[in-house]
Amino acid sequence: MSQIQAVKSCVSTAQWEACLSTRQHVTLPGNTAHRIDVLADCHSTAFTKWTFRSSKPTNVRLKVTYSEAYELEPRRYPWLRTKDNRLDSINGRIVGPCDEVVLRVDGECTYEPFWFRTFRILRIDIACGPNDVDFVSLQATQTNYPMNVKATWNDGDAYSGRIMDISVRTMRNCMFDAYSDCPFYEQLS
Repeated sequence: MSQIQAVKSCVSTAQWEACLSTRQHVTLPGNTAHRIDVLADCHSTAFTKWTFRSSKPTNVRLKVTYSEAYELEPRRYPWLRTKDNRLDSINGRIVGPCDEVVLRVDGECTYEPFWFRTFRILRIDIACGPNDVDFVSLQATQTNYPMNVKATWNDGDAYSGRIMDISVRTMRNCMFDAYSDCPFYEQLS
């Protein structure tokens, strides 16, 4: 994960950033709620894994929404979606599939969805039970078909290399045991 986009938490943005970048745990006080938006370096197809730890038994409600962008109010949900600045966390809203689970944390507890997820932005909502909980880690393991790129493209301008990188990444994100036109929209249903 790359950067924190927005935070609503009693834990500081700096602490969340340290947790995600250097794998330092964050202690979440009992009976608190936290929301953080995490921006991946690029659109990803990955298996996600969440680890919590507590010295006393407690519950954690975890909801993770996977989105490709911040969106404006849709003209008619969900078909006529409206996008402007895809990284505008102030005026945009998150639309996408989500995982929602209640974990019983007694010692260390890990949650890992069965299937890969596709996202650029993760909205993480955590509600803690009566006891403190350590948010230990979030791991995202990229998955796709191991495509060997044999072509190059460079028109000599400033953008052709970036266009080639985006094109290859798009193809990789769509390749699994079959080819998917758009894995994000495939997972919306």
